[in-house]
Amino acid sequence: MSYAILLLAALAAPAAGRAPAEEEVRIPFVQFGAIRTFRTEGDDIVYLEDRRRNWYRATLSGPCLALPMAVRLGVDRRYGSTLDNTSTLVVDGERCRINSLVRIAAPPPRRRR
Repeated sequence: MSYAILLLAALAAPAAGRAPAEEEVRIPFVQFGAIRTFRTEGDDIVYLEDRRRNWYRATLSGPCLALPMAVRLGVDRRYGSTLDNTSTLVVDGERCRINSLVRIAAPPPRRRR
């Protein structure tokens, strides 16, 4: 009997060294200027800052070739006014689908010029 309890406790405990899964989030009211600024990392990650100065990491489903040189981003709002992991960014006419949108604790590092 005690072996079964130990086994259940071991299965319920999180694995050592494994980070908890990040929770997908939504940014509402994009059409009213909910996004304040952004930073890019490569051609598949965008960091977004909202009006409350919260930062989010948007991972794209594939490379967005215009992203590293982007000076502005658009959001395709045909299907709603909320930015989430089903939304699409528009960068210089290129449509870049968001695969994951999670809130991060601190601002991302600035790029070197």
